[in-house]
Amino acid sequence: MNAMVKENKMVSPYFLFFLMNSTQTGVVVLSFQANIIGGAGHDAWIPVLALGLMMHVIFLMMLYILKHSSAGDILSFHKEIFGKVFGGMLNIILASYFSMVSLFTLHTYIDILQIWVFDGIASWEFSLLFSVLIFYIVAGGFRIVTAVAYWGVVIPSLMLLSLLYLLEFVEVSYLLPFFQFGAKDFFISAKEAAPLYLGFETVLVFFPFIKDREKSPKWGHLALLYSTFIYTMITIMTFMFFTQGKLEHLTWPTLTMIKIIQFPFLERFEFIFIFTWLLVVMPVICIYLWSAIRSIKLTIPNVKATYVLAGLLAVFHFVNSELIEIQYSHLMDQIFGYSGLIFLFCYIPLLFLISVVRKKLKK
Repeated sequence: MNAMVKENKMVSPYFLFFLMNSTQTGVVVLSFQANIIGGAGHDAWIPVLALGLMMHVIFLMMLYILKHSSAGDILSFHKEIFGKVFGGMLNIILASYFSMVSLFTLHTYIDILQIWVFDGIASWEFSLLFSVLIFYIVAGGFRIVTAVAYWGVVIPSLMLLSLLYLLEFVEVSYLLPFFQFGAKDFFISAKEAAPLYLGFETVLVFFPFIKDREKSPKWGHLALLYSTFIYTMITIMTFMFFTQGKLEHLTWPTLTMIKIIQFPFLERFEFIFIFTWLLVVMPVICIYLWSAIRSIKLTIPNVKATYVLAGLLAVFHFVNSELIEIQYSHLMDQIFGYSGLIFLFCYIPLLFLISVVRKKLKK
């Protein structure tokens, strides 16, 4: 199974925890609360928790698909099931999806920097700087990307401890009464919260790079549990910090909460938080982009991976420099949300059913 990947390019099983968790923690965590409250109101933390637990089922489906593919990834599975031509087309569509999420994450982070910190610096300057950094990381190979993912989990986890500072300002009564909303309201909130958990689908591409794959699933499940815990805690903290009426009108609730934190030696703590968040978004951008390039490379072997990387970053730079109006941000947000939902909750279960039927037919 792992014969296609050289030993010196693989990483230990426990790195799956950092690879999966880092891709799930991106820019969405800074703004999701205002979206999910539109459905179940102050009960919206319940669908956030339920969705996180549901991801374990999706992950088990992914593992089953990978187990029944010749090379241990979705790219080979596509070709085996749908043939070389149609399977190759699906791989290119998958690469387009990965590229789009990577672009959306970079675009949104640049937007945050301009709104909160550097309103006088042009988008193309940020884009050029980040493109050089992304090129260096992705061109370095999967082990370099994994190292970035490691620090993208460790350092921001320490930063999230700063939320404990806010405990003296919370009002528990904002969460009451419980369970006053209907199933439809919970569904609306769940739909808005779903993008929080996107990211771990990249495991379908990079799984062959994990050593001793039979030992790695537990680390994947731990990553999902950790993400679920963080998102549920942030949601509950936010709902106790803001009234429902005020939260509906905030674009970046997490940053607005962080803004209240002050130290004698540091007045604008949110600046430090935003700069540190670069370590959070960089693994998302790089893992998705690396997955897109691998999908293209294995589908069209003659193409050089470095050229694909340079080409995609050139597209990223154009979009981040020219398409900076707010309607483009909303459009990308909509495409990102819906395509992620279709991929996680429709396409993966479909592939799972196909692999179950295929196994029974073989028997």
